Amino acid sequence: MDETSQLSTQYNYSPSVVSRLIEYYGYTRAEKIIKELKTPSQIFSIRINTLLTSANHVLRELEQSSISAKIHPDISEAILLEVKGPFSIEAIGKKIIADKFACEAVMQGSDLYSSGIIKLEKIKKNDPVVIEDRSGLKVAEGVAVMDSKDIMNRKNGIAVKTIKSMYKVPNLKDSWLYSQGLIYFQSLPAIIASILLEPQQDEFIIDMCAGPGGKTTHTAQLMKNTGKILALDRSKKKIEKLRSHIKRLGIKNVIPMNLDSRILYKKYPCLKADRIIVDPPCTAIGVRPKLYDNTTEKQIISTSAYQRQFLKVASKLLKPGGTMIYSTCTLTVEENELNIKYCLEELGLELKDLSKTFGSPGLSHYFSEARKTIRFEPDLHGTPGNFIAVLIRP
Repeated sequence: MDETSQLSTQYNYSPSVVSRLIEYYGYTRAEKIIKELKTPSQIFSIRINTLLTSANHVLRELEQSSISAKIHPDISEAILLEVKGPFSIEAIGKKIIADKFACEAVMQGSDLYSSGIIKLEKIKKNDPVVIEDRSGLKVAEGVAVMDSKDIMNRKNGIAVKTIKSMYKVPNLKDSWLYSQGLIYFQSLPAIIASILLEPQQDEFIIDMCAGPGGKTTHTAQLMKNTGKILALDRSKKKIEKLRSHIKRLGIKNVIPMNLDSRILYKKYPCLKADRIIVDPPCTAIGVRPKLYDNTTEKQIISTSAYQRQFLKVASKLLKPGGTMIYSTCTLTVEENELNIKYCLEELGLELKDLSKTFGSPGLSHYFSEARKTIRFEPDLHGTPGNFIAVLIRP
């Protein structure tokens, strides 16, 4: 069995993903990265909404709730929380098999919703249960909130209350800090991306793929609610979620629009932005925890081509001297470094050097200027796998 097949079989990751990781990093590091991706980030970060509060105030509130936390040494609006685990899960009670996405949430302490259940034994309300993925990995112990009849009839709502999970992430979704708009759940690389955009007060900014609103609302915060941000997304659900966050966070300078931003230039050819955010759909290989990954070669190639459509439109909408940030939560060079090479060679953009800021330099053996981009690598930085580049319109 060759190296790709060996890792692919052992970790249930697609050969297309495994072969690329081995090509980029070598066998030993590729295995380390996959192991990291199968677990939650070592660092759980929340962004402080500085329009309404301060990091020190939130930190005091967390400490009063006995939650271990600290302010990031270089990012004043980011608070880092401790992720505990892994804990062993016992085969106590009836077995429930849940889908991939449900298991990835439950293994961090979330409750299990009926929509995520694939198969289960006959259970009654209040029965102890163990939740597993398709491969038999036990991710949590819990107590049934519904009986099996209601679950199989797809009654909506929580089916199992999680009592013990593989990992323990502080649950702040039900806290007043969240409901009052003082915090936003956001990965460290995503927080850093908006900072590297360097938005200024009173500018006009476009977010090409805005939903559900992490970078949009952070950018609004950095602009101190001045100027305007046109926040576009083709998904109606994501725009609805964005509107909800805008209201919760007290954002005043965002215009949400349910529109495919690839047609924006055709509809408004005179529109010009000071800065543009391009955080397009990607293969999400860097998202964690990811218990397994079935990404195909075809998906990687077609997604890269899809992303270039957004980049092409964004380059037309960007003012001379304007700044564009490109960010993904994946690890393939096709969606990252090679898309930036396309921007330089085909769209006439230039790269700002980020190599001495955060993360690691991009993979420069694919083209030399990629060293000016940055990668967040799970095995080195304890974060999801992310890529960031800042481009300038000369």
